[in-house]
Amino acid sequence: MSGNRLPNEAHLPVESLSEALGDVQRIAFDLDGTVYDTRDFERPALAAVAEWLRTKSGSQLPGLPQRFWARRETSRHRAGLFDDLLVEYGLPAAWGRECLRRFHEYPAHELKQADSLRGFLGDLRARGSRLALVSNGPAALQMRKSDSLGLAGIFDACIYCSPDSPERQKPSAWAWSQLTEWRAELPTAYVGDDPADERFAESGGARFVPFRFRSRKYED
Repeated sequence: MSGNRLPNEAHLPVESLSEALGDVQRIAFDLDGTVYDTRDFERPALAAVAEWLRTKSGSQLPGLPQRFWARRETSRHRAGLFDDLLVEYGLPAAWGRECLRRFHEYPAHELKQADSLRGFLGDLRARGSRLALVSNGPAALQMRKSDSLGLAGIFDACIYCSPDSPERQKPSAWAWSQLTEWRAELPTAYVGDDPADERFAESGGARFVPFRFRSRKYED
């Protein structure tokens, strides 16, 4: 496979991912943390929310963006991303809903320049693999990320498991029911970066291939 090493990403074990996938022809991918480094979206998005809070409250709120980052990265699947920290900073918990809306509607322009698995995915398609994307998150947000990353035309199917329907979110097998025709009863792999992804793969009888995309620009 040509181009396994992507520009400026030689530290990533892309070759190991290629070897793990072998000759599987149906491969589904998680988006956040797998196809790209989630921090490339979340850090500027959370910083923008913190800046809105500074303006609205008239306070400097020192350290708030970093607290948001730490909260997100250590408790990703816990509800109430903003609520606890708003209270800690003496801000109304009711502002949490607007914070979440602004986070979800962040334009994600930074992703146009972000490193990702885009080249590797193109190589997989060139060898004849058919690819799908299965991601938890609001559809509009996940589509905006995907478009900004330049992934148009890479995936044969994109399934977005909305938080408005928790019963459909990974690790639920719901997304597999949407991929029946795509799978065509062929061996399938799912590439993801956390335990929910592993359980999702198991729920669909797919091979789980763990992979976490990390950008070299972060030291933490």
